[in-house]
This record gives sequence, structure tokens and C-alpha cells, in this order.
Amino acid sequence: MKISNKFTTRRAATAAVGIAVAAGATVAGVGLANAGTLPVTHPGEPTTAMTITNHTNRYEWLAGATNGGQQWVNAPQEVLAPGASETVVSVAPNSPYMTDFVNYHVGAFGPIATYELENVRGDVNTAMTGMSGYGSGGYWIHANIDSWYPNVNVSYDQW
Repeated sequence: MKISNKFTTRRAATAAVGIAVAAGATVAGVGLANAGTLPVTHPGEPTTAMTITNHTNRYEWLAGATNGGQQWVNAPQEVLAPGASETVVSVAPNSPYMTDFVNYHVGAFGPIATYELENVRGDVNTAMTGMSGYGSGGYWIHANIDSWYPNVNVSYDQW
């Protein structure tokens, strides 16, 4: 019993911090980055800016993220509150391509929301974006690619 109470307390504390950070970032204008304004070490290297918005009434808990061995400029948050947005940003120095994955649990034990972006010359896509797991049928993700290789901006609206 103590373990679940400790677990619940930790999640509640993390959620409170997440809300405070999201609110502060919104007020300060943080998260308005886009891939075309990122510092690059070599002209033409891929950059990505993934803006994720949680339109559900449930918290999203980070289940894992990878940028294919490249560099996070702004890594995903541990918690994405209902109605909140974040901009996940990465760069690929010395590489002609990159693929980013961000996975969130919808609710504490709900389905997985996968936000994916492949940034490669001639094939920018979000093909592996979607919902999976028990209860995923009630949710969906709309992805919109706003700019193309090498500086890709994409927005995801999770409903």
C-alpha cells in the first residue's frame, strides 16, 4: 500500500510541477521555437520542432522518447497537462536525416500516444504517429507538417 501511495504522491507532485512549468513557458513565450531558427553546425543539417497539444481531459505521462542518437534542444516534458502544449526540438549535426519519437501514456495507465517525425530529404512524414493499446479507440492524433526538409516544423493535436 505504501508503494502505491508513494507512486501516486510522486505523480501528483510531478503533475503540479508540469503545470507550473507549462504556465510559465506560455507566459514567457517559451516553446515558440521553430526548426528554421535553430542553431546549426553545418548548413543543411536537419532540425525539427514538434509542437504537441493535449486536447484531452487527461494528463499525458512520458513513456519514452528518442531522437535517433541526435541532440535534444528541448526534450519532451515528463507530464503534459490537459489543454497544454509543448514544443520538442532536436537537431542532427553531421547527419543528413533524423527520426524523432515521443511516447506518452494518456492517463496514468491508458493507451500510448506516439508522436513520430521522420526528417529526411525527399520523405518528410509522420507515418508512425498514432494511438495504441487498450482504450486507444477513443483517442486520435491529427498531425500537420508546416515546413519541410531540412528544417521541419510539425504540429500534433491529440484528441
